[in-house]
Amino acid sequence: MKRVFVAILLLAAPLLAEIEWYTSYEAALKKAKELDRPMLVLLVSEECRWCRKLENVTLKHPDVENFVSRRFVPLLLHRGKGEYPSFIRSRYVPTTFYITPEEKMLIKPVEGYWDPYDYMSDLKLAVRVFKKSRSLRR
Repeated sequence: MKRVFVAILLLAAPLLAEIEWYTSYEAALKKAKELDRPMLVLLVSEECRWCRKLENVTLKHPDVENFVSRRFVPLLLHRGKGEYPSFIRSRYVPTTFYITPEEKMLIKPVEGYWDPYDYMSDLKLAVRVFKKSRSLRR
C-alpha cells in the first residue's frame, strides 16, 4: 500500500508544480514585494509560434515549473495588451525579463525560445544575482 501511495505522488508531482501566472503587473509586483522574490516576466504575442513553444515545452518541463514556482513571481504579459511599465519592451517575442521587487533588471532580458536546460541556466543566474543583491543590502 505504501508503494502505491509513493507511486501516485511521483506521478502527480508534475501536476502540482504547474506555474500559476499573474496577468497583472501591479498584482505581481505587490506579491514580489510581499515575498521578497524576483519577478519572471514573460512577454509574448498571440501569433508567435516560438512563444507557444516556450510556453508548452520549456515552461512545462517539471524542473522549470518547479524552479519558477518556488523562486519567482511569474507574470505573463501580451505585447501591446494591458498596462505595464515601458521598460518591459522588446522588438522580439518571446522575451523573458528578470525584475526585482524594486523594479530593477537582474540580468539582461533573454529573447527567443530556449530549451529547458538552457532556460534553467538563466533562471539560476537570475536567482544568484538576486541573492547577492540582497546580501549586499544588509
